[in-house]
Parts: sequence; C-alpha cells; structure tokens
Amino acid sequence: MPALPGGRHRHRRSRDLAAAHPAGRPEAAGTADRAVTTLYHAHYQSLARIATLLVSDTVTAEDIVQAAFVSLHGAWRHLADEDQALAYLRRAVVTGARAPHPARAGSASPPPDGVPAPGPGRSTPEAFLMAALRTLPTRQREALILRYYAEWPDAQIAAAMGISARALASQLVRGMSVLRAKSGRGCAGPPPDPPGGPPARPSDG
Repeated sequence: MPALPGGRHRHRRSRDLAAAHPAGRPEAAGTADRAVTTLYHAHYQSLARIATLLVSDTVTAEDIVQAAFVSLHGAWRHLADEDQALAYLRRAVVTGARAPHPARAGSASPPPDGVPAPGPGRSTPEAFLMAALRTLPTRQREALILRYYAEWPDAQIAAAMGISARALASQLVRGMSVLRAKSGRGCAGPPPDPPGGPPARPSDG
C-alpha cells in the first residue's frame, strides 16, 4: 500500500502496514490499496477531527485514525462495499479513542471549528460546553459528540458505539442532563443547545 498522505506519522504507519500484510496476493492487495487510499483522501480529515474531540489530543487522534485505516486495509477482503468500509472506520476510530493513551505534553487539542477559544480572563458558553463534555462518562461524551459535532445519523452512531438505538437515546438524554446541571454551577449562563436542539427522550415503546 502506498504511503497515506496527511497524517503526522504516515511513513511509520505505512511501514507497519507493509509488515502486517506482506506481498503474496498482488491483485487483492492492489484492490485494497486503491480503495483504502481513496477512502483516506475522502474521510481522513473528518475522522481526525472527530477523534480529536473524543480524546482532546491531536497527536493521539492522528494515531487513532491512521491505525483505523491500517486495520481497514487488512480487513478489506471481508467487506462487501464502501458503506461497510466506512462503518468499519467509524467503529475503529470510536473504539480506538476509548483505549488508554499516554499523556503528551503540549498536545492538547485546539477548539474544534466553530468553537472559539476563550480570551484571557473570560469564558464563553461554547468553551464551557467543550470543557464540560470532557468530564462526562465515555459513552455520554461519545454520543453527544457524534450526534451534535460529527452530525452522524443515529444509526451510524449506534453502530460505531456498538449499542442499540434505544441505548443511544438514553446516553444522549443523560449526557444533556448532566451538561445542563453543570451549567448551573460555575458558568455565567447555560451552555447553548447543540446544533439541532436537545435530544428527544426515548419512548417507552
């Protein structure tokens, strides 16, 4: 597989991939190379942004996304189409973000697009919201980030998180409840609703 562009550690990841999948089936390897490289160009940036929100560390986020593409290349022959490949990547990124990662000095993530950094001596509702998200339990944080920042459909979020649609709805409601409770302690005003408004509560049906 050719070196994947755009990642901080792309050359090391390419060497890892070559070692993990030695030559032996040139036609199959060539198909995987072309397909994964196309997906990389199309989806690397968006997946890296989501990984950064999940782990609050740009370097670790790049490692997670690079590892997801390496894994996809190895699993390519088991996937039926591009939709399955994208689902595989999303699940790999979310799962990778859950794993323990060593702290890296000076690698904290910048605010995501559309969330301004607070100036000296002041805090914005958006900055408060991002800080509060990082205090949530893992599943609640994942659900809110993937719904309101990634804007993935609920079916994609549930698949990536490995939970049911009902469990996802519960995580969204609980996460928003915690954020609203936190907004009453130590913030000048309530945090803004995420794009699209608050999540609907799961029905009993």
